[in-house]
Amino acid sequence: MADPQIQEKLDAVDKLTIILYRLGMLLTGVALVLLAIQQIYYPLWFKHGLITLSFACLLQASSLHIYNKQIRWLLVNASWMGVWLVALSFALSGLWTAYFALGALFITLSGLAYKESFCFSLSLLKMLPLVFIVSWILLIGSQPHWAATGLIIAAILYFYMAWKKIQMPLHYDLGDRTKYEV
Repeated sequence: MADPQIQEKLDAVDKLTIILYRLGMLLTGVALVLLAIQQIYYPLWFKHGLITLSFACLLQASSLHIYNKQIRWLLVNASWMGVWLVALSFALSGLWTAYFALGALFITLSGLAYKESFCFSLSLLKMLPLVFIVSWILLIGSQPHWAATGLIIAAILYFYMAWKKIQMPLHYDLGDRTKYEV
C-alpha cells in the first residue's frame, strides 16, 4: 500500500510488478464475467473461469506491495492454495474442490479490494468481500442466476478499481520502502 506523497525511484522489477498487479486486476474483472456467464449457461462447469481467475490472482499476489507481512503472507498463500485446489479439482474432477478453490481465490481478491478501498477512499470497495461471500454461497447452493448477478457486480467493481488504478502514476503503488516488513 502506498504513500502517494513519497516518490521512490522505481527500478525495472518495481515497474514490472506494478504493471503485472494492475494487469491482474483487469484480468480478474474478465474472469468474474466469464464465471458469471458460465453460471448462467453451464452452472456446474466453471473450471475455465477458475483457471483465468487463478492466473489473475497469481499476477496480483505475486506482485503485491503491502507493508504488513502477515497480511501479505495471508493473501499470497490464499492465492496459492486456490491455484493448487484448481489443479487438484482437474485431477479429481471434483466439484467441491473447485468450490474450495474459488473460496480461496475470493479470500485473496477480498483482501486486495479491501486494501484498495483505502487507496481510493472508496468505501464501496469494502463491500466486495461480502459480495464474494454471498456469490460463493449461492454457487454452492445451486443458485446460478443469483450467483451470476453477484459475480457481475464484483466484476464491475473490479473493473472500476482497475481503471482507477491504471490512471495512477506507478510510484503510487510502491510508496515508502522503509515501511515494508521483510
